[in-house]
Amino acid sequence: MTFLEALFGSQYEEIHKQGKDGNKGRSNANLFLAALILLLIIAILMIGVSFVPGFNNSLTGSVQDVFGNSSGNSIGKLLALPAFIIIYLAINFSVGNQQNFTLKVEAFMQYPEEVRKKANARLIIPFFVLLGFVIVLALLKL
Repeated sequence: MTFLEALFGSQYEEIHKQGKDGNKGRSNANLFLAALILLLIIAILMIGVSFVPGFNNSLTGSVQDVFGNSSGNSIGKLLALPAFIIIYLAINFSVGNQQNFTLKVEAFMQYPEEVRKKANARLIIPFFVLLGFVIVLALLKL
């Protein structure tokens, strides 16, 4: 089972079991995938800030040129929301389109029940490992 099969299929199955239209799981899966990709980008930037000499200085200078003396919190909100929207739209029109969603769900439903039950673990574990990695990198910068 691939990551996308687990993602799309588990979302479809979870909503379908509630008696609702399982195709609404596509937007949930696309949101999860967009959040995962944004978290990966944040992790890569944090690795650069933590381990590449001069990366933070070049990054800080260009950010201050654009945003002036705004707080890091407001800059983060201004940058993260558009980045998330762009990533979501890119996913929605590429791997998360309706045709691909249907193919992945059909492949997912072919797996035995015990394999399908493990699909959420295939999704949650990488997400929390990446989240933990970002938190550790953030703590190292304190």
